[in-house]
Amino acid sequence: MHYSRYLYRAPFVVPGNAQIIPDGAVLTQDGLVVAVGSYAELQGCDAHLEDYEGHVITPALVNCHAHLELSCLAELNGECPAPGDMSGWIRGLLAARAENSDVVEDAHTAALMALARLYAGGCRAVADIGNRLESRLLGAGFKTEVLFFLELLGLCGAAEESALAALAGIDYDVRCTAHAPYSTGPRLIQALKKRASNNLFPMHVAESAQEIEFLRTGGGAFADFLEERGVPVATFATPGLSAVQYLDSLGVLDERTLCVHAVHVEDEEISLLAARGVAVCLCPGSNRFMGVGVAPVQKMLTQGIPIVLGTDSLASNQDLSLWREMQILREDHPALLPEAVFAMASVNGARLLGAGGRLGTIAAGVSSSLLAVRCPAKNEVEVFDYLTSAGTNISLEWLE
Repeated sequence: MHYSRYLYRAPFVVPGNAQIIPDGAVLTQDGLVVAVGSYAELQGCDAHLEDYEGHVITPALVNCHAHLELSCLAELNGECPAPGDMSGWIRGLLAARAENSDVVEDAHTAALMALARLYAGGCRAVADIGNRLESRLLGAGFKTEVLFFLELLGLCGAAEESALAALAGIDYDVRCTAHAPYSTGPRLIQALKKRASNNLFPMHVAESAQEIEFLRTGGGAFADFLEERGVPVATFATPGLSAVQYLDSLGVLDERTLCVHAVHVEDEEISLLAARGVAVCLCPGSNRFMGVGVAPVQKMLTQGIPIVLGTDSLASNQDLSLWREMQILREDHPALLPEAVFAMASVNGARLLGAGGRLGTIAAGVSSSLLAVRCPAKNEVEVFDYLTSAGTNISLEWLE
């Protein structure tokens, strides 16, 4: 039987923007939350009661960095590359992608399956980065909202000119962004940032030590790799700066810029990110797989940098579970507060993607697409500890 109003009760409700509510309840109607509070306060309302004993009710999760296009290359996550060898991994990725270039239907199916995995894991929205224009349609009609960004590359010479020409021909309703400082030329980065205007501008930044070496010296493993690909590296004006300093010199760091990974950043760069209002997306599962290091998260939090979480792709991560990302983040940073980690995967991500009024919290007026997560916690402290440490052992149901 279909009811117009539902009252969901659980031992704990996690509003996301307020304290946990013991013996809490959420009242919903027509796809929206009407009220949230203690069961004692809401039990008298006219609604069908659904009792989730042994669960906690939480907001849905938000994934701020994924590459659904690469889901067909999941075999690459079977064996970790040499620690920190980003260029070697990219070399293998491009080779595998070339081998699969003719199997368009299989790639599309793999991407949809990955999207289904995200939803099954409690993810309600995802920022997806792709290189094919048709990938913008992946989320059509799907319950997990897809915010698609077309990623452009072209470091110097003809490649950068070609990318700039291509950018001029892309409709403005398509969100575009840059790949990374080592693969996207300065004029192209600036053009993409200008086009983004007040919209989100995500970019891979300071993911590996190889990247920093290339930007500072113009040499190293990335220079060798780019030359193999026919890139005239000698014509690239080596900035002689770190990734963050370089992007700042281009004038592209502001409150709508999202630095993805941000592993190899020094103290002064963290201060610079904070001063510019830049947000950071951590991808701890992918970073561990790649062996590129661990981001200085506590220093970022101390400086007030907004932090969100992403899974990256199945080509560099065995799972697309944000629960696992929270678990790995806490393993890498035991001093982090569990509630701060949960916020990275929920309310922080929703705000960053412009969905703060609909997702990421449980409050009157937000979407009633919430999660009932099985949880053995006996008190409020144990709730956040479990949610951020259980990883793929999490068992959940959607409240629609």
